[in-house]
Amino acid sequence: MDGAASGGHMDILKWLHARGLGCTVSAMDGAARGGHFEVVKWLNDHRSEGCTTAAMDGAASSGALNLVKWLHEHRSEGCTSTAIYKAALHGHLDVIKWLHVHYSEEFPAFAMENAALSLSFETVLFLHRIKRGGCTKAVKIVEYLSLDMLGWIRENYRDALSDELDRLG
Repeated sequence: MDGAASGGHMDILKWLHARGLGCTVSAMDGAARGGHFEVVKWLNDHRSEGCTTAAMDGAASSGALNLVKWLHEHRSEGCTSTAIYKAALHGHLDVIKWLHVHYSEEFPAFAMENAALSLSFETVLFLHRIKRGGCTKAVKIVEYLSLDMLGWIRENYRDALSDELDRLG
């Protein structure tokens, strides 16, 4: 059942359930990570295994804001800083904004770096405005990808950039 749920295979999931087969928290965690909203709701209504914080972390990582909100309203597990870390890595600004308002979980130090690596300049700017995260030398990769972002990082985090980046002038 775990695999069927994680893959979003509702018909198979129902068939296995009708035959008395069991599952674990990995079913809902995997379904949430895959953004399979209907599967998550079905598991919540028909099974007792529940989920872990990995469910909301996974939904945030996949950018499934409606699912993140639903988990917040219907489950008590919450999320970890991984939700923010992964949402930033994939450029899901709407998810990051929602998590910022609804969770006091500390934003990981690499959230802004992840946003830069995803080339989500709006996310970098948002994280900077709320003073969450920072830029390290690892974001110099953007010098090859986005000149606008590179200029902004150079202006706001000059000390985090390498001598090589300064050499580019």
